Amino acid sequence: MSKGERAEFKWVVVWAVVIVTISSLPYLWGMFCAPPGYHFVGLAHNIDDGAVYLSWMRQAAGGHFFIKNLFTNDPQAAKQFNVLFLAMGWFAAITRIPLIWVFHLFRIVSGFALILCIWQFSKLFLDDPGERRLLVPLVGLSSGVGWLIPNVIAMVGSVDMWQPEANTFLSIYLNPLFLAGLLLMIGVFYWLEITRREGRARYAVFAGIHLLLLGNVHTYDVATVGCVWVAYVIVLWIIERKFPARIVALSALAGAIAVPSVAYQFYLYRVDEVYRARANTPIPSPAIWSFFEGYGVVLLGAVVGAVLSRKAESGKWKARLLPVVWGVVGFAVPYIPIAQQRKLVMGLHIPLCILCAAGLVVLMRRLPGSLGRMILAAVLLFMVVSNVRFVSNDIRLMGEGRTVTHYVPYMSVYELSAMRYLRERTEAEDVVFAPPTFALFTPALVGRQVYYGHWSETPDYDDKYAQWRALADKSLTVGNWWYIVHDNAGSTYYVSEDPRMDPPAQLNGTYVKKCFEAGNVRIYRIIEPRAQGGENLLQ
Repeated sequence: MSKGERAEFKWVVVWAVVIVTISSLPYLWGMFCAPPGYHFVGLAHNIDDGAVYLSWMRQAAGGHFFIKNLFTNDPQAAKQFNVLFLAMGWFAAITRIPLIWVFHLFRIVSGFALILCIWQFSKLFLDDPGERRLLVPLVGLSSGVGWLIPNVIAMVGSVDMWQPEANTFLSIYLNPLFLAGLLLMIGVFYWLEITRREGRARYAVFAGIHLLLLGNVHTYDVATVGCVWVAYVIVLWIIERKFPARIVALSALAGAIAVPSVAYQFYLYRVDEVYRARANTPIPSPAIWSFFEGYGVVLLGAVVGAVLSRKAESGKWKARLLPVVWGVVGFAVPYIPIAQQRKLVMGLHIPLCILCAAGLVVLMRRLPGSLGRMILAAVLLFMVVSNVRFVSNDIRLMGEGRTVTHYVPYMSVYELSAMRYLRERTEAEDVVFAPPTFALFTPALVGRQVYYGHWSETPDYDDKYAQWRALADKSLTVGNWWYIVHDNAGSTYYVSEDPRMDPPAQLNGTYVKKCFEAGNVRIYRIIEPRAQGGENLLQ
């Protein structure tokens, strides 16, 4: 490694540390501003999804290879597993580090690795060290123009304000699953491009192994990789006016290696109704303009970079063809007619930043003296504002004891004591019926199934959540209360944090028995009617 290469590598490492550190600040704030008697759950945005990942980790840490969806008590036929969360759970079990700390350790390490891997990947397309140096802060911190648009509405507005998958920094901020998916996508494209250039089968095997893992860890991304690579090969065919038989054959080899993991996901989809219901949860893409706004100046810079590359020597244009194709196809893939199509935008930020870095450096060098550097610094500052707004909003909400969803980011010492009681006293087949936040974290902190808990993981979540709310209705008859809690929900433990939600007094001691109380949290054991004698109060 030459002196210049060492300096560039040091630059990348320093920026990777800065980016990951900034992404961790909201979590430190959450710990700092936890009210007396409460503990920060360790999640700041979309904490419902984080609770799902923690539940998978707990099952793995408990010695389970196959993962069960604990956010429902519906029968499940599938045997799911995810190598990422197996690794995280096993690591927690071996080190005895709390799950949430392992979660963030993997997030930090994966975020650092992602920045380094993107830089290494960019060497295939960017010969100029200045372009690669600019790429690192650009890909790690940039966002769109959503901050300029008043009252952006989630699900339809500029995606940089609400969709973390679309943005590299927000992915680093949020969770290790997104990062693992991005790392594997980069690995697939890196080795496939090396395969194209070198024509050697072993590189196709390396690509196939990455694709195999991607099919297990974050299956949706396989669709993006497949669409981009097929389009890329077709474009090469058109440009070279010769069918790239060798590339097609080696690409097929890589795809064949990945078949088992993808086929297994299709098998799970076919045999398991709960898995199928989760996969079919509608997550539609917004209008294309929302994506354009979500990338903003990065997109404009990418267009400039692509145009300038096209005008340069043919070798540079061909060398940058993959990010160009990815940047174009990446906007089309999220409109493939599947239920969770919005997720397919993941990774698009990377090729756009590669092209943008190339374009900005060329433009900067055309300006006299330090003017180019000053304008470039201003552009970079302009591009980070949406991410600052995004994170600042989470920090503000945590200070108010809220998050963007209806869940709170803190749990009281009484709730944690109740969780500990359930973890120590319940069996695997028990079902917990509880308030929303308590129910959300029961699978993660207790390792037990709940009647409802997550908007996507729980089939018919809205109906089941409505049943919970109905229990506060004082006009509800004793029989109807019992029907909801026992007959319909099939729960064996009922949790109340509000006197209005306590079981009817007529049932106490006969059909429900209080088994735990701490502060405002009460746990009741549901007693089967057939075990009781005397008057039937449920008619």
